[in-house]
Amino acid sequence: MIRKEKKGNFIQSGTFSTKYQFSVGKKISQTKLSKSKYNSLLQIQRLDPVKIMTDQQKNRSWWIFQDGFYIENEGMTESNVKAFALGNRGKKTK
Repeated sequence: MIRKEKKGNFIQSGTFSTKYQFSVGKKISQTKLSKSKYNSLLQIQRLDPVKIMTDQQKNRSWWIFQDGFYIENEGMTESNVKAFALGNRGKKTK
């Protein structure tokens, strides 16, 4: 199943060099992105979905695509996430 993730965002940390981590609820990604990698991620996700965090214990992955966050638990590919996101444009979600 895939759905839009409403609680996701990126948080900043670091005193001397800013790092960015994906956060959803109490979960925070292990990966810390430099400012240049974060900006690169923002560029890429405009055209293609990018997997940004995985919870292997619960078999869930979070993606970012066109400034929206998505969560899925079926091991989807970029093209699956993109099709879902583009297919649901303009539809109201509950």
